[in-house]
Amino acid sequence: MISMQKQFKRPKGILGWFVGKVMEYDNRRINNWSIKQLSIQNGDRILEVGYGPGYCISRISRRFPGTRVDGVDISDTMKEVAQRKNKKAIDEGQVRLFVHDISQFEIEAVQYDRIFSVNNYPLWNDQKQGLIHLYNMLKEDGTLLITVQPRGDEERDSKARRYGEEISQALQETGFKHITLSYKDVNPALTVSIKCVK
Repeated sequence: MISMQKQFKRPKGILGWFVGKVMEYDNRRINNWSIKQLSIQNGDRILEVGYGPGYCISRISRRFPGTRVDGVDISDTMKEVAQRKNKKAIDEGQVRLFVHDISQFEIEAVQYDRIFSVNNYPLWNDQKQGLIHLYNMLKEDGTLLITVQPRGDEERDSKARRYGEEISQALQETGFKHITLSYKDVNPALTVSIKCVK
């Protein structure tokens, strides 16, 4: 069980590839819900934190061909999977994928219009530092969206509400404003999405 938990945090090898497929299937509804909430415009620069198998990046780059989309994930295996899924967009320079821990991730002088993360925030090694990095990488009035669905031992609606409260507090302490919470009832548990502005 411990090794499976590690795989969901940092998928690796054949088992990691399988875990990526499970994540893509399980997260599809909340991924689409999160993308919709971002109100993406053509021309936006977007960053996804924890892109996994690359589903969201593929969907955004196809639906909004004028966007530039970057992704950061701590798994080399997920980068390989996401690269295959997004090969055309990568070759055309629309998509870039990075392997890094978000608490240490920095990119050369890029300011994003929208940053989002789906089912990844609880896995960050340093959530406070991660949020500081995201704040610094967002344009003024840029949007940050964090979506979390409790999984495993945490599969309770009450846990989703607790995540909403804890993440909202952390965002406020980082300097974000206009923080709003939305909930979606999706199996296996209630899902929370926290949206805010720099």
